[in-house]
Amino acid sequence: MVSPSPEEDTRKVQTAVIGQAESDWPVFLPYDHDDFDRFMRGRTRDDFYCGVLLGGCGKKLTPKRYTEKKCHFAHRPPVHCRRTETGEASADHLYIGQALRRWLLRQGYQDAEVTYLDPGSVHGGAVEVRFGQGRSRLIRVQLARLSLREWQETRDRLADQHTHVHWAYGPYCGLSHSEVDAAGHAIRISCRTESETREVYVGTQYPDNSLAWSALTECRLSNEGIITPRLDTEPPASSTPAPAPTPLAFPLAPGTIAFTAATELPAPRPAPDCTALRLYEADLQPLGSAVVRARITLPHDHPAPPPHQLHVIYSSAHLLPLTDAATSEPAWLIRADGASPLPQQTDSRWPDLRPAPPPPEPPPPTPTTTEPDASARHPLPLGETETLRIFRSKLELVARARGLINWETLVSHAGAAPGDITPQERVRLLVALDHPRADGKPVLSALVKPALAPDAPAPYFADILACLGWRADLTEAKVVEIWERERKTAYALAESTPARQRPSDGLAEAKAGTTQAQNEARLVARFREHLELVANGHGIIKWSTLLKKQHISPSTLSDEDRVRLLAAVDRSYVPGRRMLSALVKADGQTPGPAPFFGDVLRKLGWKPDAATPTRGGSMAGRRGPCLRAGHTSHTRGPRCFRQ
Repeated sequence: MVSPSPEEDTRKVQTAVIGQAESDWPVFLPYDHDDFDRFMRGRTRDDFYCGVLLGGCGKKLTPKRYTEKKCHFAHRPPVHCRRTETGEASADHLYIGQALRRWLLRQGYQDAEVTYLDPGSVHGGAVEVRFGQGRSRLIRVQLARLSLREWQETRDRLADQHTHVHWAYGPYCGLSHSEVDAAGHAIRISCRTESETREVYVGTQYPDNSLAWSALTECRLSNEGIITPRLDTEPPASSTPAPAPTPLAFPLAPGTIAFTAATELPAPRPAPDCTALRLYEADLQPLGSAVVRARITLPHDHPAPPPHQLHVIYSSAHLLPLTDAATSEPAWLIRADGASPLPQQTDSRWPDLRPAPPPPEPPPPTPTTTEPDASARHPLPLGETETLRIFRSKLELVARARGLINWETLVSHAGAAPGDITPQERVRLLVALDHPRADGKPVLSALVKPALAPDAPAPYFADILACLGWRADLTEAKVVEIWERERKTAYALAESTPARQRPSDGLAEAKAGTTQAQNEARLVARFREHLELVANGHGIIKWSTLLKKQHISPSTLSDEDRVRLLAAVDRSYVPGRRMLSALVKADGQTPGPAPFFGDVLRKLGWKPDAATPTRGGSMAGRRGPCLRAGHTSHTRGPRCFRQ
C-alpha cells in the first residue's frame, strides 16, 4: 500500500466557512452522500475555506463525496495547515455567534457585535456578544475550560465594564456547577446536528442536576439574561420571598390585533422581570371584532409607534384586565413584546381602523457645512414610488438570471447610498415592495442579501415575513424553507413571463439642463457605481472616459454640469468622508488634483485653508475609497472604515 505524500491531506475536515477566509459563516458537511447532494445545491466546490476563525490556514477546501465512507472536506495540495479541530463540533462557536446575533435581532437589538476569543482552540474558546445602547450589555458563552480563579477574575472584569453580563456555558467548560452555586441555576448552550446544519439549543441546569433543553428561538431576553421556557414555567427554588401571584393574563395569537392613534402615557411600573416598559393608549381592533380603546405596553427600547400608521402585534402578547381602572378609562391592557407598522393606511382585516393623515413634512433645513446627525433619515433621491419601481424591475431581472443581488448594489441603482437607509427603513421598503401578500405571488425580497454574505436568507428576512403576515416566531429552519420556496417561485415566474421591453438609455436621458431630476439622479447613481469599481482597483479615470462608459458624448455637458454631477456623487459630504470624485481627472492633465476638483469641493461646502489645502483634500479623497478593501478583524458586527 502506498503511503500518502506529505503534501496530501489525510484529515477528515467536517466544517468550513463560506464567502472568504475571514468569514464567520460556518457550514457543516453531512456525512451521508444523499445529504451531500442536498448540501451542494446552489453551491460550487470553490465556495469553501479553511476559516481563520476555525484556527485554519485560510486556504480553499474541496468537498469530497463518498458512498462507502463519510463525506468530508479536504485541503488542496500542497498542505501547510496546523488546524487541530476538524470534527463535527469544530465550528460550534461560529454557529453559536451567528444564532445569538439573529436571536437578538428578533428581540429588537439591531447592533449586536460578536467577538470570538481564542478561535480554533479546543472546544472553541469563548464567544462574546455585545448589544444594547452603547453595547453596554454582554452575553458571554464560555466553551473552553477555565480555572475557578480565572472564571471569577473574568466575571469581575466584565461586570465592571458592562451594565448587564449574562453567562452561558458549553458542554466541556466544567463551570456550570459554580454558576448554579452562585445564582441558583445556570444557562447551558450546545449544538446538535440537524439535517445539514448545527442547531443551537439552550438548557437550564438546577442544583439537583436536572437539565431541560429548548431551541434558542423559544427563549426570550430579560434583564436577568436568557430566559428559557423552563425558567418561565418552573422557576428554581431560592431563599427569596415567594413572588406575588401572577395576574390573570390571556395569551393572544400573533397577527390578530392591530392598532392606531397611539398616544404615550406616563411610564407604568416595571414588568415582573424588571423590564422597563412604555405605556400607550390606542384604538385597537381584534380580527372579526369591533374597535375598542385600550392600553398597550411595549419594551422601553421599542420604537414609539407613530399615531398616523397602522400597527400589527406579531410578537408574543397577553391580554390583562385593568381591575382598578376608572369607568371613563380603558378596561383592558395588552402587554406586547413588539409591533410592526404596515406600509398602507388601511387593511381589510381591520376595516374600522382609520389612522389620521400623516403630519406635513417639515420644510427642508437650511444648508450647513457642519456634520449632520448620523441617525437622521435621508430622503430617497428618486422618491419612494420610483425607488420601489426600480427595485421591482431590478429584482425581476435577477429572478430571470436565477441569481441573488446584494442590498448595497440594489440601492445604488436607485441613486441612494446604503448608509443613508436605516435598517428599519430597509425593512419597510422591502415590505412595501412585496405588499400585499397573495397566493402565487413570490416575495421578491428573498432575492436580496447583504454583501459578502452567503446565499442564505438575509438577517432581516424574518422581519419582512412578519410584516407580510407570517408568524413572528418562525424558527430559523422555517425561515430558510420559506426563503427557498419564494426564491424558486420568483425564478419560475420570471421564466414563464416574457421579458418586458426596456427603453434605450439614449443620450437624451443624460444631457444636463434638459433632463428631469429623476434621470439625472440615475446618471449620478451610475457614476457612483462605476467609481466604486475604480476605487476597488486603486485607480483613477478620465472624465471623458467616465462619460463614454455611460454612452454620453463629452460635448453635451458643460463645465458647470461636470461640477454639479461630481458633487452629487459625493453628496451628502461631511469632513472626513471618502470622496469618489477625487478619482476623476481631466484629459492630459499633470499629476495632482483635477483643475475642477476645487470647484467640486466648494460645491460640497469644503473650505480649504493652509492646514488642509485643495490638494490635501484630493489626496484624502483618493485614499478614502481605497480603504474599503481588505480591512478585516476577528470582531464581527458593524464595520467601521477610518480615514
